[in-house]
Amino acid sequence: MRNIGIVEEPKGSGRYYIRVFHKGRRYKRRAASKAHARELREEIRVAIRKGEWPPKVKPKAVLLDDLLKEYQEAKEQEGKAILRTNIGYTRLQHRFGGRYVGAISAADVEAWRQELLKEMSPATVNRHLQLLRAVLRRGIRDRILQASEIPEIKLLKENNQRVRFLSDDEEQRLLVELPAVLRPLVTVAIHTGMRRGELLNLMWNDVDFVGQTVFVRKAKSGEGRRIPMSPTVHSTLKAIRQKDRREQLRSRILRRQEESGYVFAAPRGGYLLNLNRAWYPALRRAGIEDLRFHDLRHSFASRLVMNGVDLYRVQTLMGHKTPAMTLRYAHLSPEHLRAAVATLDAPGPKPWAVSDAKKPLCG
Repeated sequence: MRNIGIVEEPKGSGRYYIRVFHKGRRYKRRAASKAHARELREEIRVAIRKGEWPPKVKPKAVLLDDLLKEYQEAKEQEGKAILRTNIGYTRLQHRFGGRYVGAISAADVEAWRQELLKEMSPATVNRHLQLLRAVLRRGIRDRILQASEIPEIKLLKENNQRVRFLSDDEEQRLLVELPAVLRPLVTVAIHTGMRRGELLNLMWNDVDFVGQTVFVRKAKSGEGRRIPMSPTVHSTLKAIRQKDRREQLRSRILRRQEESGYVFAAPRGGYLLNLNRAWYPALRRAGIEDLRFHDLRHSFASRLVMNGVDLYRVQTLMGHKTPAMTLRYAHLSPEHLRAAVATLDAPGPKPWAVSDAKKPLCG
């Protein structure tokens, strides 16, 4: 076999190595002497013929916490920085972070999946499962894990055509039942169409009170977008800002909130977590069923369409990459289709009204 060779490195040092090139990968083994190198070479040749090369190495126990940390660092180096406060990472860490990967079974993943389904849509659950799968697959790629250690992860069937939006009455009931800290967040969500992650990551540096716009830097599509403030959004954000400043002056303890720079900060400053703990009890008290936080985004788009805003502008405001994503709202505005058909009866020349005498002869 020409893919196995003995080398002395450096020359004249008396240090011998076996170099092996097998199935696209290179291996290097140290030998005690030149004679030992010859023996080792023969052993490797026999092992390759038997299909026993490379020898299996017993994997080390790996914590998911460690894999998650390495995954985040790798993404940052690739220029795809992911906030440590990302709710998906937080949920994954809370659920499996302190466990060894080999101890996480398919049943454990299924139980987590069912638990997530109680709070979110199948599409959002899939994003969490895909994150777990990506972290584990990277562990295999980096040879930290073996494929046999990874549990089976099944994704759910998604229904991205679902459109549930708030009625005016539901909105009023919801705002009454929400804790005071969440009312501004929900109000801005309804009037901007921003995603939950975009809202929770919104910084004061991205709020332009003079130009009356909000800039979304970390959009799902990978591109930023600028959203004009409605009077409701402008007054809501102004009130938050003024309240923050008063509290900063009144108590040194809350200075962390100013340092964090988050618009929708936790009461003691920093990133606002555990939104669902207040969200779902408020829905029950308000008597509202089948409503997710993401449906506030649908409410924004639906209201625009029902007010006669064209789908192109809705697409721009929503940050949709393709028109197809916005078309789910088209049925809410039959008027634009009716107007399109009405153009056929509009006065004026009809391009298709050509007499047979004037038609060009073929052939």
